[in-house]
Amino acid sequence: MKLVLRYLTTLFLVFSGLLVSAMAYASQANKSPNIVVFLVDDLRPDLGAYGHTQVHSPNIDQLASEGVKFSRAYAQQAICGPSRVSIMTGLRPETTGLYTIRKDGRLRPNQPNVVSLPQLFKANGYKTISIGKVYHSTTDDAESWSTHIKKLDNFYAIDGNKEKRFAYEAGDVEDDFYKDGKVASDAIRALRDLKDDKFLMFVGLSKPHLPFNAPKRYWELYDRNELAVPSRNKPEDMYRLALTKWGELRMYGGIPKEGDVNDELTKTLRHGYFASVSYMDAQVGKVMQALSEMNLRENTMVVLMSDHGYKLGEYGAWNKHTNMELDTRVPLIISRELSYSRRVANQTSSALVENVDIFPTLVEAAGLTMPNVDGDSMLSLIDNPHQSFKPAAYSLFNRGKIMGVTVTDGDWRYTQWRDAATQEIQFTELYDHRVSDVARANESGKPSYQNIEEKLRELLHAKFSLSAPSFYQKREVNNTQIPITLMSDFTDTRGQIGDVYDFFDVAVRTERGSPKSKPATFGRKPKVNTVRMLGGWFNQDLAGDTYLWDGEKYVYNFEPAFERIDRWLKDDWDIFQIVLDNPPWAFQRGHKFVEEPDGKHYLLKDKIGVYGNGLPPYNAIAWNKYISAFITKLVERYGKERVLNWRFRVGSEIDTRPQHWAATREEFFDHYLNTVSAIKTTLPSAKVGVHFREASHKSRYVDYTGNKENAYAPHFVTWAKENNVPYDFLAISYYPHITHPHEMDMDEVYAKQIAPILEHADYNPAARFEIHEYKFIVKMKRAGFVSVATSHNSAFFAMLAKMMLTHNIKDVFQWGNFHEGSYSPEALTQLALFPMVGNRLYENSVSTKKTPQGNTVNGIFTERESDDGIDVLAFNFNNENMDALTPELLHLRVRVDKPSGTKYHYRVAQIDDETNIEQQFINDFPKAMLTEREGGWRKADAHSTASLRDALNEAGRKAFRVHKESYGKVTSLKWSDWMEGSTQENDRASIVSIDASIPSFSVQKYEMRWANE
Repeated sequence: MKLVLRYLTTLFLVFSGLLVSAMAYASQANKSPNIVVFLVDDLRPDLGAYGHTQVHSPNIDQLASEGVKFSRAYAQQAICGPSRVSIMTGLRPETTGLYTIRKDGRLRPNQPNVVSLPQLFKANGYKTISIGKVYHSTTDDAESWSTHIKKLDNFYAIDGNKEKRFAYEAGDVEDDFYKDGKVASDAIRALRDLKDDKFLMFVGLSKPHLPFNAPKRYWELYDRNELAVPSRNKPEDMYRLALTKWGELRMYGGIPKEGDVNDELTKTLRHGYFASVSYMDAQVGKVMQALSEMNLRENTMVVLMSDHGYKLGEYGAWNKHTNMELDTRVPLIISRELSYSRRVANQTSSALVENVDIFPTLVEAAGLTMPNVDGDSMLSLIDNPHQSFKPAAYSLFNRGKIMGVTVTDGDWRYTQWRDAATQEIQFTELYDHRVSDVARANESGKPSYQNIEEKLRELLHAKFSLSAPSFYQKREVNNTQIPITLMSDFTDTRGQIGDVYDFFDVAVRTERGSPKSKPATFGRKPKVNTVRMLGGWFNQDLAGDTYLWDGEKYVYNFEPAFERIDRWLKDDWDIFQIVLDNPPWAFQRGHKFVEEPDGKHYLLKDKIGVYGNGLPPYNAIAWNKYISAFITKLVERYGKERVLNWRFRVGSEIDTRPQHWAATREEFFDHYLNTVSAIKTTLPSAKVGVHFREASHKSRYVDYTGNKENAYAPHFVTWAKENNVPYDFLAISYYPHITHPHEMDMDEVYAKQIAPILEHADYNPAARFEIHEYKFIVKMKRAGFVSVATSHNSAFFAMLAKMMLTHNIKDVFQWGNFHEGSYSPEALTQLALFPMVGNRLYENSVSTKKTPQGNTVNGIFTERESDDGIDVLAFNFNNENMDALTPELLHLRVRVDKPSGTKYHYRVAQIDDETNIEQQFINDFPKAMLTEREGGWRKADAHSTASLRDALNEAGRKAFRVHKESYGKVTSLKWSDWMEGSTQENDRASIVSIDASIPSFSVQKYEMRWANE
């Protein structure tokens, strides 16, 4: 049992946190909010909401009145790049080892396996939008955004200022001249496009970052004479590297290259900073107004935060880049969506929080599975802002070989300056911030503050151990292994969505199909859907025609059809459905053909279609009589009762034009009604139906009228209702291409291909919805396809099965799935499903729609009809990456109406690359994956999952034929030994808990049986 035990680890443990999270997710799954984050650059808490009497910030103040503002929030490093990476990953700089704004401080080049916030949200179905400055680098993590509008360069309105790169400007311009105005406009446009989607939007506002460029009217909000010049005094006994020479400001025009900034320039710069704050505030207001006007605010959580603080002349210093309180303390405002029933408004929390806490807060708010991060979710604090949260907040800043690490309890800040390589302490600082953010004296080492310093030292060492490795040691962080919890509640009857039914028991066969080629039946009698029964075959082959022109008159000859039916019956098949599609060729007599569309005559190029005759009968009355005669002869030959068990389908994916139908939609509807009336005249209770393409089908074919027509089905259901036309079933085709990700996204497939038909207001609720042609393929050929032959096919069919059972799609007709004595990959999944037929099917929650690797992991949860146990079919599929990835950790949880401690036995069977003959061959013969140019057997254009008969050259196919028998036949599941477990306590019920892992593109069948005491 190596193939199962290699991945399966049974722990028999229930982690209460995971259970609570799973249960909470189940109840909140459909209530995930949209999220907008205003990420502001260089903003300190100088805002009206924070008690600053001079700053005009009415829009941010309004946002604060709608939520909670945090008075003691801290950044993890007071520099843009590392701070923003920390925000976007929930990881501290010392975890990632990223401390700079240069390339070696970017996330993706250095930590490719870290889960970022947009990556996680995008994988879970959110549209992720980055506008303006979000990451410091415009290219960092760009692939994680659905929409990525990069930050702009600085704009200057006054001649000469751009060349001088001047430090400030009051341009007589509109808001959208400068870049924050453009960011707001882009955000509003994006919101219009997102009104029907779940979204996570980061609005990166650059002001009040230098240069302090803002429209003149925002400067006019302030009287510079009222702006005080702060003291330039530095704290007594400050470490020599604690402050910088504020080179960032000196890079701008109008600033002295050395020495202090004088009082007048200090006032001007502070004036420019505050004007920039007000300008930025106005842009926040515009976006918030748009949220309200678009009715998005009801379900949108809003966060306003800064990447770090800022100095405006205090200590005679400017900018950030230190561990000081002014640089690390930031504004933070969070307002839950207005529809949230427990939303707290106009409250201030003095709890210690950190920017690193934003990641887990937003993840929990969205109901997603949490990766391993350094931050803590603040969600409960937002609901109860007056409770405590954490004992300390931490920051750091490096000075070459020296690293400064610092801790604050909100009143005092303690810093150790260490050798970055050895952790040896070089200097310590202790500053009192009970009254002011500005430090006056280093109190470290003073006896009167010994207890305070000792307490903070212990807090600091708990985070920054003196025995830790060098801060600059290369770190490899991988937090992509987030356990996926699949949870189902069998104690809640509302979660039961029906019984598992046998939807995979019909084989579709064309006129070339042999009854001796049996599908995988698992002991059932095979059923067949017979295509092109009446003739009308390719190249005007009359061998199967049942309506002929003998030179003088039309004659019926139903024997070719009866011979085909008899062959199926003789070989012990059940006839499930007879398809009345291509009319025999004699029905073309009378048509005139033309070279170009004239709106009257059919096109000559469509006289013989890919599959034969795709034109309607010339004489509709003759067709009606012919169909009536055919049904009459069927009843005479096989008996009425037997024929009533057969269904009759008019057409084959009829809107695939001109291959199956070269006329118009209106003509087909007339043809359908004519055909059905003929059937019903002879056999009134016969079951009839129709077969189209999917609802999203778009056609490029221009017919004889000069028009193009897309999917017929939505029009058909309306027409049928308006005209009281019967149909007992309606079917589509589904040929997902493994090279087309959207065709393998089940949510999108249902929403775009099926729901517009099945959920159409005019759809006949008594009619079965079905899929009459299905194959998972690499590509289509002229009259065939290249199929997917690897375990990708097994996993995909499990995913398809879940969609079908969930949405009550009754049948999927398949092409051959049993070849040379072995089940095809999808048939192996059907073998696992078949014993579940009749079981009670329950809804389940999944803790993440997609994992950070992009995998979809889910399952089908059922309770056995005999009540003696549980069957679960789990699967792992990725619609964008076909490579084998790291196995996903899997938690299966089922709430059952059993006492805690109830014993059970369970076993598991796994369908993966080791149960697939072609993949076993590929693993043993590497040349099967090397192209011919590389000295291998593989054709240059062959997909990695393609069947070997299509993918390999003759030498490779010969090698496969020679060695194939050595792998045996694949006709059964390989089971693990039975293992034991017992249920864990959960309220008045209990939980079945199985912890395992599931590899890429695999299926796991779990059988759990209650132990007999």
